[in-house]
Amino acid sequence: MSEVLYPIGFSAALVSLMLWQYSSGKKSEGFFRVGFTIAILAYLLGLFSDTANFEAKTIHIVRDFLIIGLASFLIKGTRKTPFLAFLSFCLSIGFGYFIFTNFQPIKKLVEVVPEGPKSSFLVEMYPGSSLKKLKEFTENTGLNLLENVFLPLDGASTDLDDYVVVTAAANYNTEEIKEGLLNLKGVEYVEINETVSVPELTSTSPLKSKRDYGMNDPNINMQWGFDKMKVDEVYKVLKKVKPQKKAMIAILDTGVDSKHEDLKKHFKSIDKKSDTDGNRHGTHCAGIAAAVTNNKIGIASLTPNNTFVEVSSVKVLSGFGGGTQASIIKGIIKAADSGADVISMSLGGISNDSRQKAYKEAVEYATKKGAIVVVAAGNSNANAKLYSPANTPGVITVAAMDQELKRAKFSNFINDIEMGICAPGVDIYSTIPNNNYAAFSGTSMATPQVAGLLGIMKSIKPSLTTEEAFKIISNSGLKLKEFKSTGSFIQPAEAIKQTLKN
Repeated sequence: MSEVLYPIGFSAALVSLMLWQYSSGKKSEGFFRVGFTIAILAYLLGLFSDTANFEAKTIHIVRDFLIIGLASFLIKGTRKTPFLAFLSFCLSIGFGYFIFTNFQPIKKLVEVVPEGPKSSFLVEMYPGSSLKKLKEFTENTGLNLLENVFLPLDGASTDLDDYVVVTAAANYNTEEIKEGLLNLKGVEYVEINETVSVPELTSTSPLKSKRDYGMNDPNINMQWGFDKMKVDEVYKVLKKVKPQKKAMIAILDTGVDSKHEDLKKHFKSIDKKSDTDGNRHGTHCAGIAAAVTNNKIGIASLTPNNTFVEVSSVKVLSGFGGGTQASIIKGIIKAADSGADVISMSLGGISNDSRQKAYKEAVEYATKKGAIVVVAAGNSNANAKLYSPANTPGVITVAAMDQELKRAKFSNFINDIEMGICAPGVDIYSTIPNNNYAAFSGTSMATPQVAGLLGIMKSIKPSLTTEEAFKIISNSGLKLKEFKSTGSFIQPAEAIKQTLKN
């Protein structure tokens, strides 16, 4: 609801306030005044129903009211001159649209904690058990119960369809709720439905590579990681390769701008609601994984043409970058059921529970459907084992490296992760909405580098498993000084050659 009410309410409030000021003293003034009141209420409802934290909402409301106030001031000062009033109106709409779509303040990484005002729980029921006792418990304690949370197409191969969500008010004790739920007949397992957000995006200036890649993308030299990954060799190898299939890379994030000039020829829609991005994060990741190469536009990706991979999107986070463990698991199921070969997740946070059974079952489900799941290690310079879904069994976890091939200062280390790897993650230049480009840093940016490589490998060998893929990437990668804390630094050409040999 927030994704609709918020932008529509803002737009309507901006227009109706300017018309109200212009029609001051006229009969229509009252009509526009009422319209403005309704629009502002819709705007506030949309803003405060989102999962973003209070700090992010405060920044947004200050910015939005500043835009509305300036527009009102302009109209009020020019209303006596119709031409100037019309010009002010157009400038205000244009300025408002530009600021609203291009300069959304994206909040910093929120460490994963119970949902504050609403503590939420994932509850797994024993197969075939009745919900009677659970319903009685929630009704008697004032909790809310949501059934049919996960609906995998292949329900027989997983227990995910046995989960429900229970939500509690802020004045409830989290541990008491968990204990009460676990004592109910039919309840097998309970864990916190943790909140998740994407990292802060701060634009940077990337280094330029001097290597000749033989491609005509005008900004390819701004992708410094291509030099360290020897991407020119990738293009030479793939010129002689005919893929077995076009592999789908699913970006689970804030959505992807499917109409972006450097993505649309590679984009495959599996959910129309996911084909827009009000944040930038998802579109940036999509460009890293699968931007169209050699099209005389923007940037390039590892794939030299459109025969190897396609990119898709499943929106699991809101425009503010917030979501929950349940929304991410739904996304994993959606991507797996839609035929994704690679699932890329540049998201996560500190794990509150000692284990996340639901994440594990979701990854197992995706793996059975033929997908390889790759996840960001996290940006807290800490042990990735303490972060989810980076610590989930069965995923490939990605740390970030800087231009000197050292572990990025922010990157979590992957010493205790079963399958850890690293890739360029500092000052990474890629696509953002509205045919724009920018450079950002994070393990979020390193992850789709690996996803793009995995997509090519799956296109060459569709039966490739996660374990096989990791072994190839690890063995073919560079063992740098910080190998124990980062894993191998990917060398795509060598990984592709080994995949072809196998």
